[in-house]
Amino acid sequence: MTDHVTRAFLADESLHGVMERLDLPPALAAVYGHRLVPRPFFLDRATADSVASDVRAFYDLLTSLPDRLFGGSLARFGDALGVPPEQLALMSAQPPSFHGRADIYRVGDEFRLLEFNSGSQLGNRDFGDISRAIHEAPEFQGFVREHDLSYVHPVQELLRVIGSGTIAFLEAGGALRKYAKGFASLKESCARFGVDVLLGELENVTERNGHLYLDGTRLDVVVRFFSPRQAVGKADAFLRATKTEVCTPLENYLYGNKSTLALLSGHRDRFAEDELALVDRLLPWTRAVGDVPPDHLREHRETLILKAADEFAGTGVHAGWLHDDAGWRALLDDARGKPYVVQERVRPTLDTVPHDERPWLTTWGWFVTGEGFAGLSIRSMPHESGAVVSYGGNPDTRVSGLLLHGDDSGPPAS
Repeated sequence: MTDHVTRAFLADESLHGVMERLDLPPALAAVYGHRLVPRPFFLDRATADSVASDVRAFYDLLTSLPDRLFGGSLARFGDALGVPPEQLALMSAQPPSFHGRADIYRVGDEFRLLEFNSGSQLGNRDFGDISRAIHEAPEFQGFVREHDLSYVHPVQELLRVIGSGTIAFLEAGGALRKYAKGFASLKESCARFGVDVLLGELENVTERNGHLYLDGTRLDVVVRFFSPRQAVGKADAFLRATKTEVCTPLENYLYGNKSTLALLSGHRDRFAEDELALVDRLLPWTRAVGDVPPDHLREHRETLILKAADEFAGTGVHAGWLHDDAGWRALLDDARGKPYVVQERVRPTLDTVPHDERPWLTTWGWFVTGEGFAGLSIRSMPHESGAVVSYGGNPDTRVSGLLLHGDDSGPPAS
């Protein structure tokens, strides 16, 4: 950990205004500039790499589930996850390439995984520009040198993975317009690294001779942001294309479904001792709602959180300790028979923010690719504001940058 760097920052009041004076890119500032945590966060590079390595190995366990539990049957695996057949028909049984973000709580010197988002449709990569702006802030230069601080930019790591050529980020169903500010920030961040990406939607893509075309422009690489749910009835051209590289295929969604965590947590007899040690190190107890006796769920309300298996951004998440018995019972009754999981409550180490007596609750978003650690996103809010640290779902959520200590490779080129 890098607690000594955090303590040094908190002790130096001359640094406490750095977040108010950051030179943020215009599109990023339009989205996040008014909702910054009034402090940066710090982590040693060895820990960043170690957790990323654990997440990578954890993903290998997730992708082994079809073979271990379902005889290699994609249909049986999808049925266990509650994935509708029309969505499953868009996917293959081939284990997809590794690319994801693990949302994690810090508990002392340990890190506990709340969920794993598998695929290229990940938000918060542009937070790397917050880290860059902190690292380059004039009043912060002495602190950067004293503590040997650097950063890893998730956008640069994404571009490293997908290579060169004509690149398009594809959404579907009007989502590009809905999330226009976020995509503008992401496009702006790519441009800083010399890559001009196209933005489009699945409905506007055609296929010719194995290549995808967006509004007449042939694409070398597609970064997929749409989900299987969005793609039903619209993906024929996308699936026919064999010469346009796709980052990442639709089957990645299977391994970001929270029901995979329940399967992994609930079938301990199928894993070796070292594999169980990894699961126990990262994953809180997690089960499908239908696999737990109702009396147990009701009696342990204070220590359980209920989560919709295939939602994101905090949708469908209910913390038992924030409900009374009657409200919790109603939530459990409604979830019964639906793709919901229950997870053991994690009590994270809370953070200190300058000039605020309230403790803050922070979610660390670990980006990891097949090449390893690919940066971090930080979302934080006052602990009293609830149990879900979601920028889109909780107006009290703020964002910040993450600087690394002990990495002598220096910051990314910008």
